[in-house]
Amino acid sequence: MLPDNMERATNNMKRVPLAVATAVAVVLLAVAGCSKKESQEAPVPPPSVTTLPATQPLPALPPPATTSVASAASASAADTNQTSEDGQTQAELAAQVKQLENEYQNTPDFQKRVSIIFELSSNDDGADVIDALAHLFLNEKDQELKIELVNSLTDVDGQNDKKLAILSTGMRGDQPKEVRLEAIDGMGDVEDKRGIQILQGFLNDPDEDIKQAAQDTIEQLQDVPEPSSQPTQSQITGHVSQ
Repeated sequence: MLPDNMERATNNMKRVPLAVATAVAVVLLAVAGCSKKESQEAPVPPPSVTTLPATQPLPALPPPATTSVASAASASAADTNQTSEDGQTQAELAAQVKQLENEYQNTPDFQKRVSIIFELSSNDDGADVIDALAHLFLNEKDQELKIELVNSLTDVDGQNDKKLAILSTGMRGDQPKEVRLEAIDGMGDVEDKRGIQILQGFLNDPDEDIKQAAQDTIEQLQDVPEPSSQPTQSQITGHVSQ
């Protein structure tokens, strides 16, 4: 009986390490399986990459400011070479005015002269036009053409000083009566209150029509705003005394 028990105990002790080894192996397999499952379920995310937006064109930068002498000279030249609405330069306009003035003086035809007056007053070069009209008025002998020249002043913008000078000359006693009356009316059309100073010299004119016309135009100019400066009679008439 005893030997049998001893043998059985010996066999049981042999089985214990095998069982333990088997249990350890099972545990290790279970742990490895769990780790594998977790690695499959929760993969390590790759490094985040920021997606850049589509490239937009940059706004054009303004050219750098230049203050060179050459650029300043170019700007000055551009100012003195301005073009009219028809694309003509100032020099071309002045040359055209001079050509028309010469044509007027060289033609005896009445209608041709009227057409030239109209063309002159339509030119954009105001200063040269007024000077040309003043020269033509001083040299013209025909009463009707003088009236046309006076009337053309209203078609020219600005240049009030020179307009007043021409009209003052047209109002003088050595001019035909119709020309004088037209010049007085023109003084009102200029709408420059400085004309009152000129008109006051004709309130005692021996011709009643001239006196009345001067008085009416003075009243017309009463509501016109004062200019920045008041010229003297000699300053005004000096514009057409050349």
